[in-house]
Amino acid sequence: MKAEDYLKKAYRSIYNNDFEQAISWFEQALSIEPDNADIHYRCSITCARSSRLDKAIAHARLAVALMPAQEEYKLHFDRMQAKELTQLAKKRLDSSSSSSSQGSNSSSAVRLLKRAVQLDPLSVDSQVWLAIAYAETGQYVNALKALRDASSLPQDEAVATQLRELEQRIRKAMKT
Repeated sequence: MKAEDYLKKAYRSIYNNDFEQAISWFEQALSIEPDNADIHYRCSITCARSSRLDKAIAHARLAVALMPAQEEYKLHFDRMQAKELTQLAKKRLDSSSSSSSQGSNSSSAVRLLKRAVQLDPLSVDSQVWLAIAYAETGQYVNALKALRDASSLPQDEAVATQLRELEQRIRKAMKT
């Protein structure tokens, strides 16, 4: 079989919402054309949809390495890295609430989230977690700025409501 045949099967699987099978077909196509940046890119997108972030990042990295001039691949890779940094920061914030190194973990989370926001300035999730991390380190002005930045991004009404509630909690914490 040719790589193109596997790609057709992958697209059919995506159409049927069978992302795991699609990943398998993409990987088979890559076994034939391992240096095909576009297949790595498309596989990465499908991995991300399946919450397989490690695999998504690996394929995105390869797509960029194979075709560094392709801006679409670079933007996708940046988004994947931002997701990874946000997840890592969330873990640090969670562990800081239950450990004696709270300040250190929160400060580390701020650094990770600032980088995530640089990589993907359109990520509401990264902006909100940055606001939370700033608030945990007592940097309330920065927390409110991150919330304003998040509020300026496209979102649904439920997220907008959560942002307003978080802003109220931060403003209340500023007064105490």
